[in-house]
Amino acid sequence: MTLSAIAEPTGAAGLATGGTPAGRRKRTLRVVQRRAGLGLSSVAIILFIAFWVAPLIATLMLSFTDYGLSRETSWVGFANYERMFGNDEFWNSLGVTVVFTFFAVGPTLALALLLALPLVKPGRVVTAIRAAIFIPAVMPLVAASLLWQVIYQTGGVADQVVGLVGLGPQPWLKDPQLAVVSLLIMVIWKYVGLYVIIFIAGLQAIPGNLYEAAAIDGARPLRTFFLITVPQLRRTFLFVIIVGVTGAVQAFVPAYLLTKGGPVDATQVLPLLLFNNAFLFSRFGYASAIAIVLLALLLVFAFLQFKLVDEPED
Repeated sequence: MTLSAIAEPTGAAGLATGGTPAGRRKRTLRVVQRRAGLGLSSVAIILFIAFWVAPLIATLMLSFTDYGLSRETSWVGFANYERMFGNDEFWNSLGVTVVFTFFAVGPTLALALLLALPLVKPGRVVTAIRAAIFIPAVMPLVAASLLWQVIYQTGGVADQVVGLVGLGPQPWLKDPQLAVVSLLIMVIWKYVGLYVIIFIAGLQAIPGNLYEAAAIDGARPLRTFFLITVPQLRRTFLFVIIVGVTGAVQAFVPAYLLTKGGPVDATQVLPLLLFNNAFLFSRFGYASAIAIVLLALLLVFAFLQFKLVDEPED
């Protein structure tokens, strides 16, 4: 056998390696498809670099400087991070953010699931209820915050509701503890409709034969819920938690418009602390350090969540 016979496969082998004109045309087509894909995605890649990667790098660099609009920029290294971790205001804001996130996501998730269970079956009335529940989710966050600012004003709807049970006007946005509760009520009202729709989609994807088998075995509804519904909604739960935590951690708009972080910093979440340092006190380097820490917290949480998602189901 000659070297040329070894180097040039024939028959089926030649077709597999693209040695024929048809194989060369297929190879050329794949090259054209790759180039077309790169060309079509280049706009998205450029926008991603311009509006995400570049600002992230700039923020990281600013976090090591003493940058301000009215003073010369100087390199300070890790001084902003040392100052941040030694500042009681930062730890208070971090605690407020964690507590707010926990109580915003947990009750919203539970309420959304309870509302989704009876709304799974189709029907005109059910469709109307779904649409009504979903309206707050499509409302702009600024508009929703301003609406609740009117609701919480003295003599407003909130005071009239508690008046039905014999309570007088409440300092909804002026009492430190009540202000946090007021923000939580507003956030739950805003996002519960979105989670209801997500849970309905998850419930509709559960195979009906699982419930039929449970009914044949004589399983009670509560047992069926915990042994079939909840496990089958595992990925839906994780998705809702990721979306909810990401939104709650960045709850800047309601905290800024309703309370400005008060009273006594009771509602000053990390994004609001970042905003105040950057645009009120012109501490852009320090604010950038807070932004990097906030991003790191979100990335760690997202990583843990995706690790759970990747685990094989039982």
